[in-house]
Amino acid sequence: MDAPNSKGERKGGARKGAGSGAQVAARRDGSQQPDREPADDCESRLAEAQRELTRHKATAENLGKELETFSYAVSHDLRAPLRHLIGFSNALLEDYGDSLEPTAHSYLDCIVRAGRKMEGLVDALLALSRIGRQDMTPLNLDLSQMANSYAACAKEGDPCRKVTFKVPDRLPAHGDAVLLRTALEQLLENAWKFTAKNESATIEVGSRQDGDEVVYFVRDDGAGFDMRFADRLFGPFQRMHREEEFPGLGIGLAIVQRIINRHGGRIWAEAEVNGGATFYFTLGS
Repeated sequence: MDAPNSKGERKGGARKGAGSGAQVAARRDGSQQPDREPADDCESRLAEAQRELTRHKATAENLGKELETFSYAVSHDLRAPLRHLIGFSNALLEDYGDSLEPTAHSYLDCIVRAGRKMEGLVDALLALSRIGRQDMTPLNLDLSQMANSYAACAKEGDPCRKVTFKVPDRLPAHGDAVLLRTALEQLLENAWKFTAKNESATIEVGSRQDGDEVVYFVRDDGAGFDMRFADRLFGPFQRMHREEEFPGLGIGLAIVQRIINRHGGRIWAEAEVNGGATFYFTLGS
């Protein structure tokens, strides 16, 4: 009676042993199920990460649009009260100026100056918000024509300055004509402003080939800036110099960056204090 049980146990043991051998063989040739499960798990995690990235991207785009709408609405609604503030302050000065003490005159002058500065900031915010809302019509363009047009106007506006513009005969680009003209003129105006203290200055526009990418640049030999603060260069109302040295609102480079980003490109700068600055930008594919 005991023999069959022993035989059965031996058969069961043999089958178990054979099963273990099959698993060992499977592990040797890499064909077992457990090896497929981690790969499936990685694919699942990758798909989930891609879905999460898409959700974050959509959220960021929505937030950007909401911020642009908010900036436009706030800036637009501020214009009327600012006009009233400036207008009534000027009316006080004109109608009751003779009866006001010098201190009151000074206070009203401060109110008018501050109001006009605020008006300029509001207009700058409106200009920045419009860049993101403006329709684009990509065309084949010549940036040299735009640069030469700006140079002629700048020299005509201030004929006493000695500034040499170096512009190639042709500088082809592809993008929206209105937006790229705005970006290029902002960069040239920046160069014109920060070379104002030079006895003679040079402003150069050009491009270089970097692999499959065309990199455009605007270079000057003006005041430059400290590269330690370059991370705030393209922020709205960020200034690298005191307003007493070089007046302005600090919005121009933020507008340029917004335009370049809309073209799928990027912008960066290299500079040295009192050694000039070069702004580089691309326009995407």
